[in-house]
This record gives sequence, structure tokens and C-alpha cells, in this order.
Amino acid sequence: MTEIRRNEIITELAESLQDREYDRFIKCFEENAVLEIPFMADGGIVHKGLPEIKKHFENVAADSMTNLIRIEEIMAKTYHSEEVATVEFFTKGRLISTGETFHIPSAVAIIRFGETGIVHYKDIPNTVCIAKKAGVLNQVLDSWKEK
Repeated sequence: MTEIRRNEIITELAESLQDREYDRFIKCFEENAVLEIPFMADGGIVHKGLPEIKKHFENVAADSMTNLIRIEEIMAKTYHSEEVATVEFFTKGRLISTGETFHIPSAVAIIRFGETGIVHYKDIPNTVCIAKKAGVLNQVLDSWKEK
């Protein structure tokens, strides 16, 4: 895959996240791709194949925290090395409840490309900062406490 095509896919990822069009995001993946979210309070998760990845994004769309912020723009800064890209995502948006604006570093992704699309996507979201901006940090922290 050419660097131009990899950059087109990264642009598509950022735009689809910005517009919350997760089906568009998923179309960037190859059929047997892996989505990994390694740094979570209750351990990492790995989704293998498009059906599992699609289910993950259905859950993201249904998550109440998703609807606490209006995303106005997602910018991507990319570092390439052949078939792998490290991408920093930055989100500019507004809180639904107060109208307050924010601009935060929202995630880092390590993306490995195959012949036609993404074969492995390691997502490292800035969960604490996002939750703080959305006004739900205490609820998120409470959900991480051991029971």
C-alpha cells in the first residue's frame, strides 16, 4: 500500500470519528483485522474480525458519555514507517450541557496496514481527559474501582 493511500485511510478515520459515522470507520479495516484497546482499567480488550469490531462501535455509539460532547473537529498528526503509522488524534468540541469549548489530545493509535486496509489498530484513548471534559470523570473513576 502506498503512503498516499495510507494517508487517505487516516483522513477517513479522523473524518468518520468526527462525524460519528462508525460504519465509515470500520470500512477502513480488512475482513480479519484486529482492534486492540490495551490500556483499560479492567484489562485490555481485543476484537478480532469485522463483526466484533462492528459490535464494539455499536457499543460506543450507545454509550451515554458519547452524547455528552459535540465533536466539531478531529485532527490527526501522523508518523509513518513503511506499513505502520502512529497517529495522534486531537479533538476540538463543545460540551452539550454548558456550551464550553475544548481542544484535547484524545487518542494515539498504532495502525498496521495490509494490502487493502487496516489489519491491526491499537487504540490508546485519553479516557481520563475525555471524561473530565465531559463532566463525568468521577463516574468513570467509580466504575473502575474494584468491587
